[in-house]
Amino acid sequence: MIAQAAASPLAGWLSDRWGPRRTISAGILAGGGALLLGSSIQSLWQLYLMYALLSVGFAAATFVPQVHILSNWFAKKRGLAMGISTSSQGFATFMNLATPALIGLLGWRGSYTVLAGFALLITFPISAAFLRNDPSEKFTVPDAPFLGIEERMALSARRTIPLLMEAPAPPGVWSRIYSLRFFLLAGLYAVNAFVFTGTVVHLVPHATDQGFTLAGGSVIFIVWGGFIMAGNIASGVSDRIGRAPTYLAGALFGAVSAVLLGLIEPGAHPARFYAGAAMSGFSLGLLRPTVSSLTADLFEGPGFGKINGAIMMVFGIFGALGAYVPGALFDGSGSYRSAFLLMAATLALGGVIATALSNTQANAQE
Repeated sequence: MIAQAAASPLAGWLSDRWGPRRTISAGILAGGGALLLGSSIQSLWQLYLMYALLSVGFAAATFVPQVHILSNWFAKKRGLAMGISTSSQGFATFMNLATPALIGLLGWRGSYTVLAGFALLITFPISAAFLRNDPSEKFTVPDAPFLGIEERMALSARRTIPLLMEAPAPPGVWSRIYSLRFFLLAGLYAVNAFVFTGTVVHLVPHATDQGFTLAGGSVIFIVWGGFIMAGNIASGVSDRIGRAPTYLAGALFGAVSAVLLGLIEPGAHPARFYAGAAMSGFSLGLLRPTVSSLTADLFEGPGFGKINGAIMMVFGIFGALGAYVPGALFDGSGSYRSAFLLMAATLALGGVIATALSNTQANAQE
């Protein structure tokens, strides 16, 4: 997460300079190269180096340029587009089911090689050949599949006419970064990152502490990932009811789930843990695409890649804390109760920040 935080501003700068397509392609190459390194690890420092390079590739290939390119292609259906795209993260938990079989067949070195080959020989050519930075590259307009002919022509005219006129220069990148909107939005990213990585790292250990076998904990992790996908798809509702109400709903689900998971003790009915994991996944599935869509709503335009890179740096820093702090709390108390209750309080704070950000938007529009 720290390597991702360090790389995100660079990924944002490259997204503005090269365009999202080239940035994504470069990130896939870096990630694939890191996986190849993983197949030849001989010592611990090489393991850390592999994860650092993998995180650099992740920053360049995923959310920084991904939000950029999707915000170019979608406006009215931006929340739905972000949700569908982000659902791949939840789907990854299901792909993990193949990992034990792959390791059993090829060993862990061979498995890293297969993953590297998938990235370099399949994902890279697809992204390099088919991604387009902007609808104008395909002689179309944003949201084209959802628009009638007249709407497309009107939108095309609105996007073309300003290019023929002398338009006022947009606010500079730094002036937008040093703004109340940016800092409030950064607060939402910090909340999401802390809770997301905290749950990723500690959900299965918490389950095994409550009496689940390691296999049972893995099933819970898959349930959690499945409900992330469901929340991702449901997050498209933000296009209709607004980003703030959708975020508040996700924060409420997440706070309730964190309390439920935190108060579980050994001997509790397993259904309670499954319910908590499902609610947690659905909550995080709602929150991530909603905040990404809100970022594009507030800051789209020239310099958006740099702004998105800066905000993802915040995500990486607080994601690292989300992995570390719950572990430290467990080490101090011998229980995950305080860790999950802290996550609940963090999500409640996110609801307050989302409300404040919504009020600043309303005041700006007035």
